Amino acid sequence: MKNCAWKESRNLCIIGKEYKEEKTMDILKNENIKNAAAVLWHKFLLAETVNDIILSEIKDRLYLQNVDEDWLMSPETSPRDTFMARVTDLAFGDVVEEAVTSLYENKEALLPYSDLTEAKDPGRLYDLMMETVMEQLICQDGSTVKKNPYYEQIHISPDKENRIALATADYLPYEFFQTFPRYKKENPFLYGEAGFFKERMTFPVILENNRVWMSVVPSEIRSMEKDIEAAKGKVITYGLGLGYYAFMASEKEEVESVTIVEMNRDVISLFKRNILPQFPNKEKIRIIEADAFAFIEKQEDGIYDTAFSDFWSGVDDGLDLYLRFMAKTARFAKTKHSYWIETCFMEYFFRPVLIRVLMEQITEKKIIMPEVSGRLRKVQNRFETYLKTKNDRITSPEELTLLFTNESMISLMRDFAVKDPMRP
Repeated sequence: MKNCAWKESRNLCIIGKEYKEEKTMDILKNENIKNAAAVLWHKFLLAETVNDIILSEIKDRLYLQNVDEDWLMSPETSPRDTFMARVTDLAFGDVVEEAVTSLYENKEALLPYSDLTEAKDPGRLYDLMMETVMEQLICQDGSTVKKNPYYEQIHISPDKENRIALATADYLPYEFFQTFPRYKKENPFLYGEAGFFKERMTFPVILENNRVWMSVVPSEIRSMEKDIEAAKGKVITYGLGLGYYAFMASEKEEVESVTIVEMNRDVISLFKRNILPQFPNKEKIRIIEADAFAFIEKQEDGIYDTAFSDFWSGVDDGLDLYLRFMAKTARFAKTKHSYWIETCFMEYFFRPVLIRVLMEQITEKKIIMPEVSGRLRKVQNRFETYLKTKNDRITSPEELTLLFTNESMISLMRDFAVKDPMRP
């Protein structure tokens, strides 16, 4: 998870001198495009600040204690006095106020994010940030999770195989957790979403050395919806986990079989002993103990109709695995591949590079962003080099905006994965 940009004084600045570098794309620099780019840049700065606020606050189990539900649920008096507005204020009001104060008091140190202060006074910026945070929060309906077929059919009992354990964990009432973000046309840079339940919710987990490794939580369920919807015919999935994707795919009439490639023998043993016997369509399931990279090298195109990759635990460990594996699957024409949290890699790591590179070209000024890890910086630098090989021409604000859609970004990201000469 990234650090909050407004919490740390970094050497961040836009250098006000001419910036000469090889062009990334041929951009017509008329006033309409410059204005559209400025709007996108403002949205990016706002989104990145809000993303960091939400995700940094919830990573250590943020929850509301001693909640006065009578007050929370009392009649709404105005658009600013709603249930969600009250929850947002209790959970994030102080930290947003701190962020706004820091942006005004430490403008030079917090550039480019402090550019947000140019168009608004502190009160208006606070209101804008609080409204944006509130839009990123979701009160989850516990019944929708409980009615999920996996939750209805699969019941977890504690079990252990060497360092791997099967267990349950929970969310407390009004505990915030990260959810899988939906693309927002009005601001494509927003991805920090959080949900909460009004009641205690229990969910299955796999522990490795007593730390949660895999889980079936609302974000996991939502992140696989489109992949499960696309499953048909002979399906293969790389990565087993708790078998959620395999279960949901096997429930579909149009799915003939589900082959699971998993290299962890202990995970396989726990699954076979505890979870697979509860599958209504267990006869559709086949498990192969193998490394996904070794298996894909020998896999023939068309043997399977649908393929789903899910052998990383999150965005941090998954980026390199995704890029390497995606490149190996590019040769398939008949088997349709998809990749777990692919849009998250795009949102966290690649879309920010594109907006910075385009703004540098349009403004002819160098933009310095917060430092990231050396590994990530190398990937982003290679992506920037890849962008300079593109010869697309941008002649309208509409074309500029289209660059940042999920479809366009995923196309760029996949092409980069295949063509990256420094790929491990």
